[in-house]
Amino acid sequence: MTTARAVHTATRLNDGRVLVAGGCTDPGCETGSAAGATAELYDPTSETFMPTGPMTVSRDDHAAVLLRDGRVLLAGGWTSSGVTRSTELYDPQTGRFSRGPDMSSPRAGITAVLLQDGRVLLAGGFTDNRPTVATADLFDPTTDSIQPTGAMLIPRGAYAAALLGDGRVLIAGGLSDGKVVASADLFDPLAGRFSAAQPMATARYKAGSVTLSDGRAFVIGGAADIEGRTVFASTEFFDSEAGGFLAGPTMERGRYKLVGSIVTLSDGRLVIAGGADQPEALDPATGRAERVDGSLDGLRLFLTATVIDGDRVLLLGGYDERIRPTAQAWIVR
Repeated sequence: MTTARAVHTATRLNDGRVLVAGGCTDPGCETGSAAGATAELYDPTSETFMPTGPMTVSRDDHAAVLLRDGRVLLAGGWTSSGVTRSTELYDPQTGRFSRGPDMSSPRAGITAVLLQDGRVLLAGGFTDNRPTVATADLFDPTTDSIQPTGAMLIPRGAYAAALLGDGRVLIAGGLSDGKVVASADLFDPLAGRFSAAQPMATARYKAGSVTLSDGRAFVIGGAADIEGRTVFASTEFFDSEAGGFLAGPTMERGRYKLVGSIVTLSDGRLVIAGGADQPEALDPATGRAERVDGSLDGLRLFLTATVIDGDRVLLLGGYDERIRPTAQAWIVR
């Protein structure tokens, strides 16, 4: 890439290019660096990066989601002045970012979930000094407006979130009032309310999550503590018809800080790229896990994974155990 990045976002656009935005760019991941307001586009045809933007503000640990109209919504994150409530919109037709509506609360460590009706759920997250909030917002791309919706049952940040086949959203685990939790909420977009779900078997912090083709949610890895002293290789399925979580297969190795680093291939297998020095492929149906040939040249946390064409996967950035971001890119074939 043109810039070293970690805790950035990578969003595949409708034309196949990938928008890479923001991130912590300095050793130690100090917030608010000038390079954190930059963005670039990866072209899978030429296999090159080109600058785009710039963003309206430097941000990392933010959320990004592709809207149905082809634009990208970016929300929250850390800036030079702390956690922000601001959002911005990227238009791939013009290559420009514009200021979006403000959220009801400052948020970092959140996931933007695209709902079946095209709106986006933005829930919970960290404010400054790690307090967490329970408030939630809905972004409506038809009016480019944000409206508050029902609050989560507890405040939480760095959680796992996935859209279920029935249209509800699962939000599980994360940090709440300084404690790693196993509890889970279900958001019903028709009612605009959260309700309690059966808790996970394991309390997980900075776990990953994906929606499977059968509509179940799959929660992957995570840590038992903020420092990552105990990192999990275990996984759990959430089945709304069964009414709760079921144990899933075990990965080759424990992983956390997985936001944005898990993708689904056309055959249903997952490429899990973050949290270690080597990606692995996991088949949720059979439970088979195997390491992907090749290396990331060391531990990579908060890198991103994006399917670019067919089953090729683009891996970008991340930081190592000394919190040094890299500009390196890799391809999983």
